[in-house]
Amino acid sequence: MPKAYTFKKEKDTHEIHIYEGNFTDTPTPCNSDPQSICKDPNKATSLNIPNAVCLNENEARQKASEIGRNVCGVCVSHLYTTYKKSSK
Repeated sequence: MPKAYTFKKEKDTHEIHIYEGNFTDTPTPCNSDPQSICKDPNKATSLNIPNAVCLNENEARQKASEIGRNVCGVCVSHLYTTYKKSSK
């Protein structure tokens, strides 16, 4: 199942972080982990970014590009990570 990505702005620093979660079949279209991808801030200290909630991976990449440098680089790099499959 594809992951859902939500962008949140940290209340103190105003830096934007990405939270990974899952799409759901409930009235709330997705959930998100309590900590951002980089494990820096948590949801309690962050606010959702309008039009940047429950995005698929490609939409999240595009949104990060639109927002620019205010998005945490560690969080963004996770969207481009490739995993090598074991040859076993």
